[in-house]
Amino acid sequence: MRLNNQAKVGLVTILCLLCQGYVFSYILRVEPHPLLSFVPLLPYIAYIYARNKRTWYHQKPIYWMAAIIALTMIDIIPFAYLAMGRTGTS
Repeated sequence: MRLNNQAKVGLVTILCLLCQGYVFSYILRVEPHPLLSFVPLLPYIAYIYARNKRTWYHQKPIYWMAAIIALTMIDIIPFAYLAMGRTGTS
């Protein structure tokens, strides 16, 4: 079975949202602003919008997947940095 590009980008989006939720809830034990939780969805929504354009960036799902992963990491890093400061020795 071969997945189309939209399914690949969608799966990466779902995995990033689940990982982000797990990291925030069980590892960092923080509750970020609810809007921050939806940031990885923005590239996916843009990808769906670009689907009708049939431009070069629609045919390259790896760029969209990389953008989703990067935004997820950018969401997590500030909270991880603050958590490291909380658990450090004083």
